Amino acid sequence: MKIEEALEKLEEITSALEREDIPLDEAIALFEQGLDLAASAKKALDEARLKVSQVVEKAKGVLDLGPFDVS
Repeated sequence: MKIEEALEKLEEITSALEREDIPLDEAIALFEQGLDLAASAKKALDEARLKVSQVVEKAKGVLDLGPFDVS
Protein backbone atom coordinates (compact mmCIF):
# COMPACT_ATOMS: atom_id res chain seq x y z
CA MET A 1 0.00 0.00 0.00
CA LYS A 2 1.27 3.45 -0.90
CA ILE A 3 1.87 6.02 1.80
CA GLU A 4 -0.86 8.23 0.43
CA GLU A 5 -3.37 5.37 0.55
CA ALA A 6 -2.37 4.50 4.11
CA LEU A 7 -2.78 8.11 5.22
CA GLU A 8 -6.16 8.35 3.54
CA LYS A 9 -7.31 5.15 5.25
CA LEU A 10 -6.00 6.48 8.58
CA GLU A 11 -8.11 9.61 8.10
CA GLU A 12 -11.17 7.44 7.46
CA ILE A 13 -10.45 5.39 10.58
CA THR A 14 -9.98 8.55 12.65
CA SER A 15 -13.31 9.90 11.44
CA ALA A 16 -15.02 6.61 12.25
CA LEU A 17 -13.49 6.51 15.73
CA GLU A 18 -14.67 10.07 16.43
CA ARG A 19 -18.28 8.97 15.98
CA GLU A 20 -19.99 8.42 19.30
CA ASP A 21 -22.28 5.64 18.05
CA ILE A 22 -19.54 3.16 17.10
CA PRO A 23 -19.66 -0.14 19.02
CA LEU A 24 -16.66 -0.85 21.25
CA ASP A 25 -15.63 -4.01 19.37
CA GLU A 26 -15.63 -2.12 16.09
CA ALA A 27 -13.69 0.77 17.62
CA ILE A 28 -11.02 -1.61 18.92
CA ALA A 29 -10.73 -3.33 15.53
CA LEU A 30 -10.41 0.04 13.77
CA PHE A 31 -7.83 1.18 16.32
CA GLU A 32 -5.74 -1.95 15.67
CA GLN A 33 -6.04 -1.43 11.93
CA GLY A 34 -4.96 2.18 12.38
CA LEU A 35 -1.90 1.14 14.36
CA ASP A 36 -0.92 -1.32 11.63
CA LEU A 37 -1.37 1.34 8.95
CA ALA A 38 0.63 3.87 10.95
CA ALA A 39 3.49 1.39 11.39
CA SER A 40 3.42 0.58 7.68
CA ALA A 41 3.45 4.26 6.72
CA LYS A 42 6.30 4.96 9.15
CA LYS A 43 8.34 2.13 7.67
CA ALA A 44 7.73 3.42 4.14
CA LEU A 45 8.68 6.96 5.18
CA ASP A 46 11.85 5.71 6.88
CA GLU A 47 12.79 3.79 3.73
CA ALA A 48 12.12 6.87 1.59
CA ARG A 49 14.22 9.04 3.93
CA LEU A 50 17.09 6.56 3.69
CA LYS A 51 16.84 6.44 -0.10
CA VAL A 52 16.88 10.25 -0.33
CA SER A 53 19.92 10.37 1.97
CA GLN A 54 21.71 7.83 -0.20
CA VAL A 55 20.92 9.77 -3.37
CA VAL A 56 22.14 13.01 -1.78
CA GLU A 57 25.38 11.36 -0.63
CA LYS A 58 25.92 9.87 -4.08
CA ALA A 59 25.24 13.25 -5.71
CA LYS A 60 27.79 14.95 -3.46
CA GLY A 61 30.58 13.02 -5.15
CA VAL A 62 29.28 13.90 -8.60
CA LEU A 63 28.17 17.47 -8.02
CA ASP A 64 30.81 18.66 -5.57
CA LEU A 65 33.15 20.39 -8.01
CA GLY A 66 36.38 21.99 -6.97
CA PRO A 67 37.62 25.38 -8.13
CA PHE A 68 37.27 25.96 -11.83
CA ASP A 69 40.19 27.59 -13.60
CA VAL A 70 39.40 29.05 -17.03
CA SER A 71 42.90 30.31 -17.84
